[in-house]
Amino acid sequence: MNRDEGCENVGIDGKDVRPARSRWQKVFSFVFRFAVSVILILWIFKSVDLRIFEKAVVSPSLPPIIAMIGFSLFYVFLGGLKLWVLFRKFSPISLRLVIGYFFLAGSIGSLAPAIFGDFTMIGLAKRSQIPIHKSVSAILVDRFVTLAIALFIFTPFTLVFILPVKPASVLALMLAFLVLFACAAWISARIAPALFSKFSLTRRFWESFSIYFRGDRRDLYANILISGFRGVVSGITLILALMAAHVTPPLIPALCIANSLSVLTHIPVSLSGLGVFEGSGLIMFETLGLNREQVLAGLLYHRMYIIIWAFLTSLVLTLIFAVKRHSGHHDVD
Repeated sequence: MNRDEGCENVGIDGKDVRPARSRWQKVFSFVFRFAVSVILILWIFKSVDLRIFEKAVVSPSLPPIIAMIGFSLFYVFLGGLKLWVLFRKFSPISLRLVIGYFFLAGSIGSLAPAIFGDFTMIGLAKRSQIPIHKSVSAILVDRFVTLAIALFIFTPFTLVFILPVKPASVLALMLAFLVLFACAAWISARIAPALFSKFSLTRRFWESFSIYFRGDRRDLYANILISGFRGVVSGITLILALMAAHVTPPLIPALCIANSLSVLTHIPVSLSGLGVFEGSGLIMFETLGLNREQVLAGLLYHRMYIIIWAFLTSLVLTLIFAVKRHSGHHDVD
């Protein structure tokens, strides 16, 4: 799919921003992440009984897999919906168009670094008369809300379920961390206007970013509500993947663990969280008393579905958008 701006040189309101990293830095980053992914995958398979794993992985239960696909599609739809809620602050953009592009962006982000998916959404916003500094601020707010919910709501309960410590100790520690985070956010909000006002570009970005936290906050609250519900859908999707491997995890702990895993996969140490997601999930679900080989089979069902879905969706949607653009050019001619 052609984009108005390339990934290496993205214009912001007519100005070019040079890439922050050199080509060699990007090559080193890719090689490092690839090596980490390989090491983690080798460790994972070395830590399980391959004969038991082979029996578990070759005989999946089909009904949970079908249900997992349905919930996964609903999960992506909710992702596009909550981003559309933020985009409409700047333009009456079509929900159907945002959903279509979000499916494509999610597919690209599953096969490549997430920033490539972000460029897809930024390109859509620009075509809908939303300047790049506004679309970037919307994407950052959306990502901030998603991570905050996973980190401060689901992760504390995950720690309660998997750590052999008193729940009150974990919750007190997370509460203290939340207070420190809130103080840091408050201080940042106070000094940010002075820092960003020095340049017109950063000043416009800050004005767009902060608009969600000033005045009418209904769009922000709607995004938070949808993000929380989407976290539950994410957990159900992973539970169904495990059920396909003939293991049924407890509902609430599994919901919390699924969202905590999403936080870990944002740590940029492997390719699209490969190895981090599976290894962390293996450790966490094993603490709940689940069979290690069956859990790994379920996690691999989940991973393989993401890869296959991402490839097919990227191919189909790219062809659809290309045909529409080609038809539009012919109409103009």
